[in-house]
Amino acid sequence: MHKDEIITEVWQNRDAYAEKHHHDLSAIVADLQMRQKRRNCQLVDRKDRTKASSRSRSSAAEA
Repeated sequence: MHKDEIITEVWQNRDAYAEKHHHDLSAIVADLQMRQKRRNCQLVDRKDRTKASSRSRSSAAEA
């Protein structure tokens, strides 16, 4: 099987980030929430998912 360098790097970064927080999901979520507030940006917006899905459908219909 072909080894994808990008996927390998993503996994290494993910593992390092999880290790930094002792693989504690609560600590990871707290860190992401803190980063989101500090940067004044949203990492994930789950308020209205209909906009994203309607854009995807219309893009697919145009193609």
